Amino acid sequence: MNRLVKIGLAGLVAFGLAEAKVNFPYPQKSSYDGNGVVLSKLDDAASQLKKAFDFYLKDKYKEDATYAAIEKDKGGNNFVSEGTGYGMLMMVYFSDNTTSYQSQFDKLWAFYKAGVNEHGLMNWSFGGLKPYDNKANAATDAEMDVAAALIMAAYQFDDDKYLDEARKLLKNVKQYEFEENGLHKPGDAWNDKKNPSYIAPAYYRLFAEVDADNAEFWSTTAMNANYTLLEANSAEYSTGLFDNWSDAKGKGLDGNYGYDAARTPWRLAQDFYWFGEEKAKTMLDKLGKWVSGNAAKDVRGNINRNGSVEGWAAHNSTFVATLMTSLVTDASRQGKLDEFWSEAVSLGEEPYFEQSLKILCGLLVSGNMPNLMAASKAPASSSAAAPESSSSEVASSSAVAPQSSSGTQALNTAVVSVPKITLDGRTLQLGAVKGNVHVDVVSMTGSVVKSFDKNATRTVMFSLSGIPNGLYVVRVVNAGVTTLKKITLE
Repeated sequence: MNRLVKIGLAGLVAFGLAEAKVNFPYPQKSSYDGNGVVLSKLDDAASQLKKAFDFYLKDKYKEDATYAAIEKDKGGNNFVSEGTGYGMLMMVYFSDNTTSYQSQFDKLWAFYKAGVNEHGLMNWSFGGLKPYDNKANAATDAEMDVAAALIMAAYQFDDDKYLDEARKLLKNVKQYEFEENGLHKPGDAWNDKKNPSYIAPAYYRLFAEVDADNAEFWSTTAMNANYTLLEANSAEYSTGLFDNWSDAKGKGLDGNYGYDAARTPWRLAQDFYWFGEEKAKTMLDKLGKWVSGNAAKDVRGNINRNGSVEGWAAHNSTFVATLMTSLVTDASRQGKLDEFWSEAVSLGEEPYFEQSLKILCGLLVSGNMPNLMAASKAPASSSAAAPESSSSEVASSSAVAPQSSSGTQALNTAVVSVPKITLDGRTLQLGAVKGNVHVDVVSMTGSVVKSFDKNATRTVMFSLSGIPNGLYVVRVVNAGVTTLKKITLE
């Protein structure tokens, strides 16, 4: 099924245009509807991230004719399930108008499926690109990222098969990697302690949409139980630093922010950026206050949760990039956010885990990891969308087109007269207007951030001042015709 036809304007907001190979081409540069702050220099960040990803593809991504995986130790021919999740997310978000990484995504997913155990969950570690049930058991963090990547892939690559696959996977995840009270288990074979960094509240919201049979479990039971654990863990120290491991009530067991705990602020920042979650904001604010008192160049880990540092601690992106994501809630920390990203970039080409977190955290704070499900649910126009013209404007008639024999809508492609839309800085100009004109500026998450109504003839102008930088779609309704144009505000 062609998702662009099915969702109409939503697909256009997603930039699912006729010449695009993907619906959300990199870079997105989303402002997350004003939830927090993003990096100041988005174009620079997009280039830096692409360079980091290109190295990742060359150095970490390994494939044969059937499977692909992310190598953990260079030359070691060893692969872990978490890397599969990281790789799948990257293939979704780095796909652009010239290069779709759907093939690489599919090979990573094939590796996952070929390496599942009797629970339908991937064994966490393999020595080579020949997956099978090696009885290593599953690790829950991998399933969180893999399931989310499948959901995002459905909207990026325009194919519902990924939602079907995610739905099947989530049934197994719920059964074997979560308790009935909603608390996560660290894996399908053990549950002696908890890992705060395995908690992914933004993903639970996606899961509730896809796994409708268990929507209440994901949106309420799991959400409440695991946020309670995170809040208890955050409250233990004034720094707000999370522990690698905790008990079921959130009491820390390790006493340090290490290579496990490092992922926790990234996951909270996702929930804040995408959904404006106040619980996430409160914990990030607390941690961000402590982080902002440190120079990025001096950050090393493991970090004792009281803020002191182990003597052997390393300076790398595991700590620099992840702590950076705690700075996104407060505009007064913009300079510190930029400083931490600059330091992560300066660390250059790093080993698997460090490079993975640099890229994933960088994607998020640069606006390049939007919630594609939400963007695909943009407020629909009353019109059916027609193909894009060479000027990036789209005209649509007021009637919804009939269903074709293939089950999708046959689009009305009649040629109509449309207003000419131009952008000069922050001034939007419409030419060839006839009578009443209505304008919506629509964000990448589908929200209307500004609207205008005016009666005019020929030319009319509107100020877009006050709208955050980023990519938008301008929707103009005039004389019974809807016209769309993508714009970038800088």
